[in-house]
Amino acid sequence: MLISGLFRRKPEPLIINDPLGKFTLQNPKKDNSYEGEIDWLGTEVFVDLETDGPDSHTADAALKILRKIAEETAQWDRRLRQYAAEEMSDGDGKVEIWEGDEDSDDGYSYLTKEEFISRISMGFIHINKDGTIAFYYDTDGMFTDHNLEIQADISGEILRADLCG
Repeated sequence: MLISGLFRRKPEPLIINDPLGKFTLQNPKKDNSYEGEIDWLGTEVFVDLETDGPDSHTADAALKILRKIAEETAQWDRRLRQYAAEEMSDGDGKVEIWEGDEDSDDGYSYLTKEEFISRISMGFIHINKDGTIAFYYDTDGMFTDHNLEIQADISGEILRADLCG
């Protein structure tokens, strides 16, 4: 190791201060996203704004997308939850969950769409540098340790919903 390596300073974090919150790129030489939190219907939610680099316009574009979503948080949340309930339900309108009822015939429990919607909660938002958005909902243990990922674009089109984790 060269002695000069001992005196290299860690790069200073870059910070975006916005009315929605403070977003930080911790290590501009290594990291590829600004991280922060916003209020989502009364709950603090982690947000990740993907960027190409510290001087990239992609962080500004991601922040612009986040601002647009924040203007219509209640509408986004309602549509995302409804879409997830539709995608997760069977032909009878029931959502099969994995927490399981040991007394049931097949080892699974079922919820109505409304029960399912009431149990999921927003946990994390990732805005990709290509402009797509990933919303991650906590599933309250309904699917063991899996979360629900819902992909959308800024036009409001919901692209898909899947369990992840």
